[in-house]
Amino acid sequence: MLKRLDKKGQELSTNTIILLILGLIILVVLILGFSTGWSFFKGIISPTNVDSIVEECASTCGLSQKFAFCSAERTLRVNEEDFTVKTSCAVMANSPELTTYGVQKCSAINCDLACESILVDDTNAVVASTGAAVKYDVSTLANNLESGQICIIPQA
Repeated sequence: MLKRLDKKGQELSTNTIILLILGLIILVVLILGFSTGWSFFKGIISPTNVDSIVEECASTCGLSQKFAFCSAERTLRVNEEDFTVKTSCAVMANSPELTTYGVQKCSAINCDLACESILVDDTNAVVASTGAAVKYDVSTLANNLESGQICIIPQA
């Protein structure tokens, strides 16, 4: 016995519909990504972390962890300002350009660092004279400066 199909059109399976919708979403994401330089997704992928960095630095200070406060690198991200910096808690607390983010100085720890050992964004600080082009001034952390010298991360 033959079954008679009274269907006038072909049905799409549920899987086909789901795959079409996913394909459309991926297409929209790719168009947005390539047209905006992927900045549209920056807040989703790497959110602002200022509060967590401030808490981490306060915690290391409270526990008197000298290496963690003075030398361990942390990445501070502020998406609203499109700003990222990779450095230590000590630099964030002592550099005038970074103190606006609220990392507090730690009176319990004396970092006692040589100027050349201070890093910001994988760039070593250098000893310079006043008037040099300064990106970050880390002079308060350096222990090897003579009169009239400053310790800076130079402008790129």
